[in-house]
Amino acid sequence: MSRWILLLCLLLAPLAAWAEEVPDWADRFRYLAVQQGGRLKPFDTFALETVRYITGKAEFEKRDPVVTMLQWYAAGPKVAELPVIEFRNKDWHKTLGLPGDQRYFTVNELNANPEVVKVREELHKMKPGDKVPNRLSAMSDLLSKMGYLEMISKGASWTLVPSPDALTSPWANFYEVQNAENAPPELKKAIENFHTAVVNKSGEEKAVNELAAALQAIGPYPDGTALSREVHYNHFHPFRKAWMLYLFSLVCLFLTTRGTSLYWLGVAGAAGGWALHAYGFYLRCAIGGRPPVTNMYESVIWVAFGAITFALIFELLYRQRSYLMAACSGAVICLALADQLPAVLDPSIRPLMPVLRSNFWLTIHVLTITLGYAAFLLSMGLGHMVLWKHLQGPDQKEELTALHTALYKAIQVGVVLLAAGTLLGGVWANYSWGRFWGWDPKEVWALIALLGYLAILHARFTNWIGAFGIAAWSVLAFQGVLMAWYGVNFVLGAGLHSYGFGTGGVQYVAVYSAAEVLFVAFTAWRVKGRLRDKV
Repeated sequence: MSRWILLLCLLLAPLAAWAEEVPDWADRFRYLAVQQGGRLKPFDTFALETVRYITGKAEFEKRDPVVTMLQWYAAGPKVAELPVIEFRNKDWHKTLGLPGDQRYFTVNELNANPEVVKVREELHKMKPGDKVPNRLSAMSDLLSKMGYLEMISKGASWTLVPSPDALTSPWANFYEVQNAENAPPELKKAIENFHTAVVNKSGEEKAVNELAAALQAIGPYPDGTALSREVHYNHFHPFRKAWMLYLFSLVCLFLTTRGTSLYWLGVAGAAGGWALHAYGFYLRCAIGGRPPVTNMYESVIWVAFGAITFALIFELLYRQRSYLMAACSGAVICLALADQLPAVLDPSIRPLMPVLRSNFWLTIHVLTITLGYAAFLLSMGLGHMVLWKHLQGPDQKEELTALHTALYKAIQVGVVLLAAGTLLGGVWANYSWGRFWGWDPKEVWALIALLGYLAILHARFTNWIGAFGIAAWSVLAFQGVLMAWYGVNFVLGAGLHSYGFGTGGVQYVAVYSAAEVLFVAFTAWRVKGRLRDKV
């Protein structure tokens, strides 16, 4: 038992602290408020999102993002000489004549590239509101990074100066204040002293304290408790800890049988991961003031949470470790992808669009339909376990019977929830858009996914398919869920659900879907061949 607890400690140890010690004055600065992205947030979040956007990493060169931002601010015009802008588009690397293996570039070397100049001129000719052509989207993003880095170095993006009127009024940035004739002289002096201290690396603590006092004296200022809560969320990494506990649970359950101490340790690990998972959702709800299921990142971690919740309930009722093994496998993949692919699954907390501000319908419809996806994620995992048992040979009858029962129950739960969620989506659509059903791509693919699983239940009820068939089709039917969940937003990019659109990850999903089809086909070929040999 002790060695498994030691393994758990080793898994969680890397999360204990930042790679580099942060000075006290910089730590104090992270709690100052910034108005950015349509909401108020601590500078810690602003730095995290900005550094991740420009460099592709939250901890660029293993530094706290607050420290990185302050270094860029101190660099001034010399920031253009720092190789910090991430650009990994292979096609554009060839067009621009850039080394294929180079990941980071300086503003100066990009500005000196004649092809970059041509693209910039082409984009400048576009009228306001015109959609950037797909062929230029990567370059448009690159140019945005270059311009944003320059703004950071001048303080033009540092909107830390509150409005004297109200919290929701537009805030000013450091650059505006320093160049405004009517700005309070005390504030101007505080900003100037802060910049000088950061550049000279001397007197930073005093400068930060004076700046904080000057900012808070201007007008209404956000509650310190809310800012501290968000900083805690950024550094605690509840979802990362959760998937590591799920992985620990999966290993324990894989190596044991029911009733042993290792089995209960695995159940406890899953329960602990679930608690951390729930705590992470609580923090996001408290920070955003809304249900945390309004973008792809949030739906991925919610689906993983739902799968674990269903598995724990089933596990308590039936004491059958297959539920937790399947759910933990899916949850580890979902949470690890959300953790490691921020460019595809953006974890930023953003304000809701007007159509999403009816929290009642948002909660009822979106939570219900994504819980249906969670049940299907569980059934997909159980389907893999059934197919694997079939590959192992015909002497797995007892385990196959139990797995088949578990799989059937998971599909039933998913069908009920997806059907309810789809109908409630129609109610929300009528409330928001004035029509119950409009054959929107999101609606169509949700219906296709539902019909696919209904077909499986019908085929099983009429004995058209057996244990192997329901397992094989549950794996394949999940591709319909994936299309409704991911494909409509990231591949088609069409319809009224534009608030969920995104880009990236298509190649990963395509490889996954192809691998699933090949796995099912290979398993069917092996099982059919075994039956033919008997005859």
